[in-house]
Amino acid sequence: MSNIEHIRLLLVEDDDEDADIFHRYIDHVRHHSVVTVRAREADEARLLLGESQFDLIFLDLNVRGHCWGLELLKEIQAKDTAPPVIMVTGSGDEEKAAESMRLGAADYLIKDRLSSELLDRTIRTARENYALQRQRKRMMARLAELSVTDELTSVANRRHLMVKLQEELIRSNRTGHLFAFLLLDLDHFKEVNDHHGHQAGDKVLRDCAGAIARNLRSTDFIARYGGDEFCILIPNTSLLGAEKAAEKVGETVELLPDPIPTVSIGVAFWHPGVSQDGMLRQADQALYEAKQKGGNQVIVRERSPVKQMGIEDIGDL
Repeated sequence: MSNIEHIRLLLVEDDDEDADIFHRYIDHVRHHSVVTVRAREADEARLLLGESQFDLIFLDLNVRGHCWGLELLKEIQAKDTAPPVIMVTGSGDEEKAAESMRLGAADYLIKDRLSSELLDRTIRTARENYALQRQRKRMMARLAELSVTDELTSVANRRHLMVKLQEELIRSNRTGHLFAFLLLDLDHFKEVNDHHGHQAGDKVLRDCAGAIARNLRSTDFIARYGGDEFCILIPNTSLLGAEKAAEKVGETVELLPDPIPTVSIGVAFWHPGVSQDGMLRQADQALYEAKQKGGNQVIVRERSPVKQMGIEDIGDL
């Protein structure tokens, strides 16, 4: 019995005689233990699907001469977690049954050709194909995630950042909402690699990325720009708010355990007409100035104050 697969099946069939024939065959399948729930009409099927989970659906193509089965199939297929649907039809409706396959049905069966062996084989094939499809979807979703995620730090990668920055520029040019772009560079990071090894350096990058991400607003966006550089998009903020956010990032890094570098931050603040390249250039120039002044600095482009970051500033945030 350990090889028997237990499944919950929904049979959508209005004809009592056809339903009895189906039950008789399904009771004698060899490789599956089947619990069958019957719906006599489309509305009852919708109700049952809303209340319970099913592993498989056998759906009659016709009810009282009306081909609503295809419409119900479309409704079921529209749900991401829809189980496999096998259409059941009488002789002469093979063309409509073939149409159901184009709409996403896993298979179709003709009523007067049913047998326990055919049902057993159909169930097994539908379940196997469904499992493969779900696995493929998970793999595609994972590949899509990896394409926009930095493998080491698990924050967004530079490609994703460029897309988000362009989206924010378009939104801000349309709405006038202000946003800031922060470019971060870990100070003396090379010394961490030289003195403690690259594994320690990788851990520093992961720890910094994680700590910064945890202390951002849900609407903010962090990405690894490359090497020991990170970028943060802060939408709907003021110039003062952007500076304070940058200071908080620096303090967050300083609170991490050794070995850890401090961080220099260049802040570019959007105003109408600024391009993507212009934002990057302003942030890069501000970061360069912060590094030239000895690091552990926040420089806001188009604003003169340069503030040394320290633990004592936390209470001002």
